[in-house]
Amino acid sequence: MSPRRLTPEARRVLVGTCLNAVGNGFVLPFLVIYLHEVRGIGLALTGAIVAVQGAVGLVAVPVYGTLIDRIGARPVQMASLTSSCAGAIVLAYAVNPPLAALGVALLGIGGAGLWPAGTALVAELVDSEARPRYFGLSFALLNLGIGLGGVAGALVVRAGHPGTYQALFIADALTFFAFLLILASLPQVGGPQRRGDDASDAPVSYLRLGRVPAFRRVIVLQLVIVLVMYSQLDAAVPAFARQLDASTRVVGLSFAVNTALIVAGQMWVQRRTAGLRRTRAFGLSMAWWAAAWLVLAVADVLPAGAWVAAALFAYMAVFAVAEMIQSPLMPAIVNDLAEPHLRGRYNAAVSWSWAIGSVLGPVIGGAALGAGEHLLWIGLGLTGCAVGAVVARRLEAVLPPTANGGRPDDRSDDVQADAIATELKVDAAVTS
Repeated sequence: MSPRRLTPEARRVLVGTCLNAVGNGFVLPFLVIYLHEVRGIGLALTGAIVAVQGAVGLVAVPVYGTLIDRIGARPVQMASLTSSCAGAIVLAYAVNPPLAALGVALLGIGGAGLWPAGTALVAELVDSEARPRYFGLSFALLNLGIGLGGVAGALVVRAGHPGTYQALFIADALTFFAFLLILASLPQVGGPQRRGDDASDAPVSYLRLGRVPAFRRVIVLQLVIVLVMYSQLDAAVPAFARQLDASTRVVGLSFAVNTALIVAGQMWVQRRTAGLRRTRAFGLSMAWWAAAWLVLAVADVLPAGAWVAAALFAYMAVFAVAEMIQSPLMPAIVNDLAEPHLRGRYNAAVSWSWAIGSVLGPVIGGAALGAGEHLLWIGLGLTGCAVGAVVARRLEAVLPPTANGGRPDDRSDDVQADAIATELKVDAAVTS
């Protein structure tokens, strides 16, 4: 994206997002190691403590959505950053399980509000046409920040030296605080959004969002993407790699391949797919994700050693292409669908579906791999890609052209008339 198209406020938010990503990179690879090996908390209890973060997030996200619409995105994001900052500081000095659980809970409460509030704020600062490129750039910088933070963290931590781990959590807290100061310098933006003159007078609620056909399909599509792709990448793929006798070093390097490709190729891929309707681009990303699952199927029959390592690197590379196509699409569609005074709830609903997928996905993947059912697991993944492609295609039938990255005349008259009729029926149902 050309810097001239970004307002100074949008550039500051982008800097804050990158700083936040660096902080996450400091601690993400080391949280379990820190709690278990440094603080002496049992592995089972450590797992339960880490799970607190997702549990509180599931409860907090819908509340944040309502607060964003009522008091504005900026104050909600500032409160989220304050909670995250406090959580990182508590973890730095968490010498027992209760303190560790408190620190993780504060991180979970903070993290639950960062995405919906941050996305709603960006939607206010960046116009509809520029949002996909902004979100693509943000995704690349996010991966760059996490990668740099992870490398820096690996250079700092030393076994047997608790202070080195504490330094990482304090550094993470400082990145949250720096982002907090950036938002504090933007008092003129991020307040509650005015209801448009053409907005419906129906009561504001999450149920109202559920009556919009396009948004229902967006939620289903998001759930499929997280359940079948991202949650498997984070939780099940490393376990699958270890079952193929891949070393931990190979697993770590494969994730580095994924991050490096996204940083290097995000904007190039986005330029190459910019002419596609967003729903068609979703279908293309599903094809690439299906190819990634097929690479895992090949890896399953390869001899252990260099061949498996090469297959894992190939999987991460193909997966990265799908990510680069998909990453800017969802937030752009959601915020084009949302009325300004409902952006908080729209973004929170999508974030909540992500959280649900992140909880269910590892359970499904773990059960299949735990039973040694590699082909079943891969088959489920391929089925999910097919389902995602169908949902994306059906979304096109009800998605307004402006939210699909096109012009009103991009559709045939019949399809456009059907979509308009559907939207009118929804408005009537909501009003009644």
